[in-house]
Amino acid sequence: MLHWKRIVPIVLTLCLALTAAGTASARTALTFGTMDAGTSTYAAGAALAAVWNNHLPDYTVTQQPMQVTGPAFRLLKVDELDLAITTVWAIHGAYTGEDPFWDTWSLEGVAPVPIQQICTGNDMRYGFFTTDPSIKTLKDLEGKKVYITQPGAESDIQVKALLEAGGADYSKITDVSFSSIAEVQQGLKEGRAVAVYWTASTWIQDVATNKPMYTVEITNEEVAKLNELLPGWGFVPEKMEEGEFGLSTGGDTLAVPFGLYVREGLDEEIVYNLTKTMYENHDEVVELNPQYLTDWSLDRALIAIGAPIHPGAIRYYQEAGVWTDEINAQNEALLALQRRE
Repeated sequence: MLHWKRIVPIVLTLCLALTAAGTASARTALTFGTMDAGTSTYAAGAALAAVWNNHLPDYTVTQQPMQVTGPAFRLLKVDELDLAITTVWAIHGAYTGEDPFWDTWSLEGVAPVPIQQICTGNDMRYGFFTTDPSIKTLKDLEGKKVYITQPGAESDIQVKALLEAGGADYSKITDVSFSSIAEVQQGLKEGRAVAVYWTASTWIQDVATNKPMYTVEITNEEVAKLNELLPGWGFVPEKMEEGEFGLSTGGDTLAVPFGLYVREGLDEEIVYNLTKTMYENHDEVVELNPQYLTDWSLDRALIAIGAPIHPGAIRYYQEAGVWTDEINAQNEALLALQRRE
């Protein structure tokens, strides 16, 4: 027979183990969709998840690499994903179910998706880039061969609206379709077209080793007009610097912010805590990834709204004093929007 002095430690150990197991099981598990490793959303998501897990002992946030448009929206629709990162225009497209997203992401029977936004963060710069130094404005693209339409993508929608915002006549431009940026790079080198609308990245440097590359100016006024033509897409003014990616000229351009979005039914207290924690520990977030996380700051949290802001996030923004009448009006307009059914 076991002596009581031997039994007590065993009982205490079992009690501690059961308590720990109960505590672990009580943690709320949250799934967090980002793109695959090597992308900006993966890097941002990894840092944010680390900070949330470090400061919120009641939650476990698990990053799940995936395509954060079509597949992620389907998972949120059936409550199998809690939150994710993508561009504001993608958030808006899923929320409204408007074209071209309906077909592009095969959202038949899925869109509109009941999602809400938490915030915005870093952005992705876009612009027209050209091998022709005479093309300085959007109007100058008339009469030229330009890579615009990429079949199956939504970019030609924004390009046509942007040209209208800049007073350029799309019908006077030869629209050269393309399947990939690699095709564009080779085509620009060989003169099959003289300009393209695309993200600003290292592909420019590749072309610039063969031909000088120039930035086509997109003014802040044209960006504002574009937002009027495509409300909810969330364009913001940005700049390209001379010498950046080998560019011979810099200038004003535009960008699209990334945003955090959640399924509509996610508990208000959870979203409040996620929002509060990421901003009140911003220094720690930036330390984990300065390249992508510096811009996930409170002063940029609401620079573009593609879907209604979640009530839990609104609660924090009101406490922080950044929820303005203007932002509230934008939010109310999205809530009242007639969405595609």
